[in-house]
Amino acid sequence: MPLKQRVNIDEKTQILIWHIEEPLEVLKKNLKLSKSDEIRFQNLRIVSHQKQFMASRRLLMEAGLSPQTLYHDPYGIPLLESGQQLSISHTKNLAGIALGNKPLGIDLEVYRPKIERIAPRFLHANESFALEDTGTIEKLTLIWTAKEALYKALKQKGIIFSQQLCVTPFFWGDQRGSAKVFISDNTLEFSLNFIIQKDYCGTLATQKNNIKL
Repeated sequence: MPLKQRVNIDEKTQILIWHIEEPLEVLKKNLKLSKSDEIRFQNLRIVSHQKQFMASRRLLMEAGLSPQTLYHDPYGIPLLESGQQLSISHTKNLAGIALGNKPLGIDLEVYRPKIERIAPRFLHANESFALEDTGTIEKLTLIWTAKEALYKALKQKGIIFSQQLCVTPFFWGDQRGSAKVFISDNTLEFSLNFIIQKDYCGTLATQKNNIKL
């Protein structure tokens, strides 16, 4: 089952998710990569990572874009020659991309119990709501995807998740949320779009204000 989900956030912003079930040869078929991407692919040794790589490039084709227009900056951030905003995420048998005209980031993650153990490393003091009642693993995972998505949207190194990224309290099942980023004496506001499924969840983070850092 190739394209699993397509979500149009607005006229300019969309999310595409691929449920990877095909063998690698099928994912590679008729897929033309840029020279730099060819090198990146050759350096991948684990088959599941190779599949995720190819699935993300097939998602570009589903969006009407050529994978050959994808390149990476010196920090490994994926960019498109058109200047359109792009973010990519992989987890287990899933690959996802987000496209738009504003700074954005997407992250997908399957639910894992270990998230409770590492939560103190990324939870902000104002995010204790995630530890209340039931569904702690799910809520913590969603917050983690939100922070990863924020980090990708910011495109800056050295962000401290537990201090500079804060997700506004939400109820499990909410489709939308918001977050604040504290950086360089500025407070940036982001809209969050949540993706909630039985086995995984994800977040698209899109910047609201246009403060340049």
